[in-house]
Amino acid sequence: MSKVGFWLKGSTGKLAGTTLYKGANGETIQREIVSPSNPKTQAQNIQRVVMSTVGAAYSTMKAICDHSFEGVKKGQETMSLFMSENIQKCRAAVEEMQAQGVRFVNMFSFVPVGMKHAFAPNQYLVAMGSLPQVKTNWIEDGTSHIVYPTIVALANKTTYADVINALGLKRGDQLTFCTVKEGVTIQENEFKFARVILDPTDENFNALPLSTAFLDADGYINKPSVRNEGKFKFLMNASGLRYWYEDLYTNEEDAVAAFVIVSRKEGDTWKRSTTYVSYPGETAGSYSMQACLDMISNGAQHNIYAGSDQYLNNAGEGGGQAASDGQQSGGGSSSGGTTPAQTFAISSATVNGSTMTVGTPKGVMCAEGETTEDLDIRMNFSNVGDATAIQVFKGSEQVGTDHEISGNAASFVVSGAGYGTYTLKVKKSDNSVATPGYSIIVSAYSAGGGGGMDQN
Repeated sequence: MSKVGFWLKGSTGKLAGTTLYKGANGETIQREIVSPSNPKTQAQNIQRVVMSTVGAAYSTMKAICDHSFEGVKKGQETMSLFMSENIQKCRAAVEEMQAQGVRFVNMFSFVPVGMKHAFAPNQYLVAMGSLPQVKTNWIEDGTSHIVYPTIVALANKTTYADVINALGLKRGDQLTFCTVKEGVTIQENEFKFARVILDPTDENFNALPLSTAFLDADGYINKPSVRNEGKFKFLMNASGLRYWYEDLYTNEEDAVAAFVIVSRKEGDTWKRSTTYVSYPGETAGSYSMQACLDMISNGAQHNIYAGSDQYLNNAGEGGGQAASDGQQSGGGSSSGGTTPAQTFAISSATVNGSTMTVGTPKGVMCAEGETTEDLDIRMNFSNVGDATAIQVFKGSEQVGTDHEISGNAASFVVSGAGYGTYTLKVKKSDNSVATPGYSIIVSAYSAGGGGGMDQN
């Protein structure tokens, strides 16, 4: 839920060759008006901000988004697809605003490069699959004038059967309700989620008819087969099914984003709904593009983000017993050789001279380059063990030859790599190949300064 007008942040004006605008915490920032001498460099910096924004969103929502794409393996592959899809989406939104004449100082909803644990609301693609989509709208309460996330399609749907039929689902399907709770700053925003299995049971877990009421008198899911819907509360009325994290209601805090993912297990495969983040207002972020561009000159660096446990995989199969959270997203077994020891890690790295912040043993490194530019990659490792070489893959094809690890380091050039997502693999002394989970996402610009991510 969000109070009307939350997104109206920032003020603008010019004074003696400078421009004035508000920063993330309400302070006034004064900046000299300059024309960039190298528009291509500015385009690259915009791309850095976009990648930082998307990476921060993934980091915030990774408990759900590292296994939310149907048919895609949990972890690095899902993360790479999330990054690629949403970088393109956010970049297109920036370009559309530029075409409309919107100034950077008036473009909000971005995360500065190098800022960790932040979330700026955008219409991120958070899940992809073949199940029906459950759309969230934001409806204003007529008394409090607070805007709540609401599923309009469920207006006055009082029973499990009503809910299932209105959404085109089946008994045993799982709904995962997600909100991002507003903090004092975007670095303190919190991701909250709760799952509901559409399979009512009694206290002894015996199946109840779908004519059972969906909500109890206190606003909680009635007779759930999985009693872990957490601290979420619900209200069904003529506007739809309103949902919120309970602390938001009791503490009168805002939510800045919300969405619902549908999951279903069929055989060994977990299916998902295609789902986008919904947020109130047209621009709901705390940092403008201009503020983020200004911060780049201070030496901020990209971050690496990792995955986490699977939460979505809990729905029953056709209304049967709920499946374990340990199921692999998309079904099937892992590929890519043996798994390396957890101690193997990249301790530091640069790509085309840009230093990457390496904080976890798995992650994504973002770089920029021409569509035909070489990638100059330099890495230092910890706990190399029996690793002898680094391999670079784009999709299923190896790019170039093996690159020898010398001591605890490797330096090599991937010639004419172009843009896209590159997966790093490790060759060991017994010639086996392991996939430690690192990838490099490269955004590209043509000679004319255009942008965009290649979609693999």
